[in-house]
Amino acid sequence: MCGFYCIISSDQINLESSKKSLDLMIHRGPDSQKYFLEKDNRVFFGFNRLSIVDLSDKADQPMQDRKSQRIIVFNGEIYNHCKLRDFLKTKNYIFDTFSDTEVILKAYDYWGDSLLEHLEGMFSIVIYDPLANKIFFARDRAGEKPLYFYQNKERFYLSSEIKPIHHCSKNKDISFEALNNYFEKGFVPKNLTMLNGIQKLKPGHKAILDLNLLELKISRYWNLDKHIYQSKKINSKEDNYYINKLEELLGNAVESQLVADVPVGIMLSGGVDSSLIVATASKYFDKLNTYTMTFPKMKKYDESKHAQLIAKKFKTNHVELSADEVEPEIFYKLVKHYDEPMVDSSMIPTFLLCKEVQKNCKVALGGDGADELFGGYSEYNRYNYLSNLQKFFPNPLRASLVNLALTILPKNIKGRKTLDLFGKDIKNLDFNGANLFDYEMRKKLFSDDSHLRRSGQEKKVVSNDLIKSLTFEDYNNYLSEDILVKVDRASMATSLELRSPFLDSEITKFAFVEVPSHLKVHKNQRKILPKMLAKKVLPKNFDFKRKQGFGFPINELFRSGKWHNFLEDKINSDQNYFLDKKYCNQLLAQQVKGDNIGESLFAIALFLVWCEEYVN
Repeated sequence: MCGFYCIISSDQINLESSKKSLDLMIHRGPDSQKYFLEKDNRVFFGFNRLSIVDLSDKADQPMQDRKSQRIIVFNGEIYNHCKLRDFLKTKNYIFDTFSDTEVILKAYDYWGDSLLEHLEGMFSIVIYDPLANKIFFARDRAGEKPLYFYQNKERFYLSSEIKPIHHCSKNKDISFEALNNYFEKGFVPKNLTMLNGIQKLKPGHKAILDLNLLELKISRYWNLDKHIYQSKKINSKEDNYYINKLEELLGNAVESQLVADVPVGIMLSGGVDSSLIVATASKYFDKLNTYTMTFPKMKKYDESKHAQLIAKKFKTNHVELSADEVEPEIFYKLVKHYDEPMVDSSMIPTFLLCKEVQKNCKVALGGDGADELFGGYSEYNRYNYLSNLQKFFPNPLRASLVNLALTILPKNIKGRKTLDLFGKDIKNLDFNGANLFDYEMRKKLFSDDSHLRRSGQEKKVVSNDLIKSLTFEDYNNYLSEDILVKVDRASMATSLELRSPFLDSEITKFAFVEVPSHLKVHKNQRKILPKMLAKKVLPKNFDFKRKQGFGFPINELFRSGKWHNFLEDKINSDQNYFLDKKYCNQLLAQQVKGDNIGESLFAIALFLVWCEEYVN
């Protein structure tokens, strides 16, 4: 778990400038910093290491294979590296370390770029092959680890974060496509970033940069949609089959992810997902370390009693970390570590929790991914209900009646969005659970209408099964561009490695290929299969109906006081020339009067602070 920064240049690379850029993400790897500079000063590989497996200097990066002369930098963890090492030893490969980094180098020598099919873990990998004069790079299936790249006439950059590239390229041009996606969906999707030209490699993709032709070829190696198409042939089985298989697969994933040469803990919110991780991990560790964030002044967001129940049941060393009053200046810390804005106020308690956990552990496990794989969001119930209801109303008639009703009804009437959805073709709709700024609202939000873009409404339908299609959409977008970005940046900002057992590739395939949708969402129930397993392994008095999530009192904070005043100052600042001040002040006034649009205001605040640091 670390951070890398690479430059491939047609001219001489300035070593001191490159090292300063690498220093900008020392938080990702404070244990050691090393670099490789090719003899003609045209290839630079820099690395900040967070030592987790094989703590010796031999396992430092950049790592070079003596025989092939290949150089690797790698951010992440390969959980099956011991198994791969044993196999490669039978093929006469000799190892100098116990690190997963060396395993990747040898596996690349043996399998070429198809090695990715054999890796189980989270990773972004860059390999320089001087003999073939090419660069190979790749990113893990779900997108747990970031990988950014940028190319101009003289240089090609690769990095774990945007900061080093931004520092060198001085790129301050906003991508208006990314801007529109941010304010509508809450994140920047696909290969885009908020800065023009700087791209991210999509999850489950690999690339080869031919240094002779300066030609870049990107391809996909993880085809989850193909697995989903094949699932049509699989017959449904008894419930016990799915419960037992999930228990087995989760056990395998948790056991492999508990392996580290440093202390390991578990983030315990007291919800189903993290509680299942604790229950599973307790089979392999006698005394687990668990951590929960409490909000003493905001009882509504305090999950401690639920976490205490699980900690008591499994006899963990449980630590409650209290969140003191959070000052609005935390926006500057968020911008520093996230590099581009995203709308998820739970990044704040995630960041605070990681900061405290890191004082006791270098590695922690969390329950991320279960909601997307097994249908955990309340929107799924609503979409499913409306889809079933639509069967009784022909589409043209339904759309006409709904459009008529929407012109008559007040703009702020409760249920208006649900009615609007009812008039649309839900199965082919671009699913967006953020509910931030639609096209008409962005017309008012942007001070310059040339920034405005209409987002595409069609999505790729991978199945006639609505729940399968919706969860696939969230896995491909919301999970990789929001949840996993939040987790990676918050944890690495504090030099903590955070692992997600639910994102094991076998669990992912099981969830999408085998598990029928009625075991995910049915009527008012959701995440049904994990709850069935939880009833088997968790205490009898566990509350299965609650779905709090990792909440934060964003609505209350923006209603008055420091946070309200902070945002008001940012809106009316001379530096705010992207957003319409009158409209933003109107939204802030609505919040004061009792509206709950805290996430929309969070989007505005974070964007304006980001502009101060990256654009102005």
